[in-house]
Amino acid sequence: MESLVGLLEKTEAGRAALGQRAGTLCRRSRALLIMVDGRTSVQDMVSRAGQLGLDASAVTQLLEDGLIKVAAGHMDATHRKPAGDAQLDSPAPADATRKRSLAAARMYLMDVMARTFGTADHPIRARLVEATDRAAVEAAFEEFLVVLGDMASPSLVAHIEGAFRELLPLG
Repeated sequence: MESLVGLLEKTEAGRAALGQRAGTLCRRSRALLIMVDGRTSVQDMVSRAGQLGLDASAVTQLLEDGLIKVAAGHMDATHRKPAGDAQLDSPAPADATRKRSLAAARMYLMDVMARTFGTADHPIRARLVEATDRAAVEAAFEEFLVVLGDMASPSLVAHIEGAFRELLPLG
């Protein structure tokens, strides 16, 4: 594991596993899989696994199960060294060309809430569905953070908050 570097991303199988509420993953492994976003390095994921009470083998297991993979273009054919850029073991900088929009942030938050609350209706989720402006979306998000803080690790909460804020329009 220590020789594997690069950025990790979910595979189709990983996304499918998250879509199933009754899967084979334990709660902590599921939380770890949720954090894989294509911008997080192997070393950071090992660190996050530790914060969740898992060891490095949890990341290895996700790789072996085909739920995550090293992002294309970030590894050479041997999967042992970065392809060209020595900084690939660090998180990627925010993509300046990625479109930020309230709709994208709202959709991300709806997805996270669906995964958190399942199919059950939740009042915060209902407020988010009805939200049409930035203030209403952010208010629903702040309420969600309080609930999420009781359900997830601080590192997962921070990850979700960071991803949401990166999707919001500037300003």
